[in-house]
Amino acid sequence: MISRSRIKTALLTAVLISLSAGAFAQGPTPFDAPLAAGETVLIAAAAPMPEGHRVEAGADVPVLHYRLHLPADYHDGKGKTYPVMFIAAPGGNAEMGPMRDILHRDRWIVAMMVESRNGSNLWVANFAAAYNDLMQRARVQKTMLFCTGMSGAAKVCSVYPQIRPGFRGMILQAAGPWGHKTFRQPANANLIVYGTFGTHDPNFHHARSLRVSLPDGVRRMVEIWQGGHSWAPSDVFARALTWTVAAACDVDRYDPADREAYRWRVVNQLAEFEAGASTIERHVLAADLRSAVKTWRPALDESLVARVNAILAADSEASPPDNEIAA
Repeated sequence: MISRSRIKTALLTAVLISLSAGAFAQGPTPFDAPLAAGETVLIAAAAPMPEGHRVEAGADVPVLHYRLHLPADYHDGKGKTYPVMFIAAPGGNAEMGPMRDILHRDRWIVAMMVESRNGSNLWVANFAAAYNDLMQRARVQKTMLFCTGMSGAAKVCSVYPQIRPGFRGMILQAAGPWGHKTFRQPANANLIVYGTFGTHDPNFHHARSLRVSLPDGVRRMVEIWQGGHSWAPSDVFARALTWTVAAACDVDRYDPADREAYRWRVVNQLAEFEAGASTIERHVLAADLRSAVKTWRPALDESLVARVNAILAADSEASPPDNEIAA
């Protein structure tokens, strides 16, 4: 667990470091700056001010940075919102790396921390600055926020839900949470957690802690892969992300606040089905779509329902024709 006083101290320290480093030389990136879909851009975000500290009108504003990636179809529909994946790296300057393909394919907004790194208090302020900026800059599904990091960056990610709201899950790579009480805090109590560890990782013992020590309300999964202390391979991360999103988008539950997330999920599954999945994968996807669309029908337009019905009609083993979803 990390205390509120420690978070406030870290924020104040970060602001002082920013001021002494001249980090406000060019100021924050304007909110009306054009953003290209499908590309990654560096954003300068205003550093958060601790309680009681304010920047006077007209004064220079210290900044911290994050890299922002928007989905390729971001500008296709003005009202669509997207889930967000926050990424932190132990050495700073986070990138998507082996996570890139699945994050691109499934149309995520991705925010990658720049100054956040092991051994520096800037991780708190970097995340808070990126979060505050992103909520104003992009069309975010604010109930569907996720995070991932490796080693020490996994530990700091586990604290994000205590700093800002909206988190549903996290993928902790090569390390467990900040401390054994982290998931007993209200903000972390009902999250979805997926841990990934190499067989030769010195933090391998964290895998068992994630599996058996988290509170009952925390849904969790741990995957062990052949390797050491590093980011998970792309296929491992893809499984982690798929499982985490499926748990967050519960097919037995409909919440109007998650309406756009349900639509996003169904569109992604349809694209995966139509891209040439194997026969077994197609059966699984069809069965999942059948359950999901019955529950989430209020979130879907007629064209999506028609595409799902065509799949169900063609896959009688997964969904007999007489169970077609009414348009």
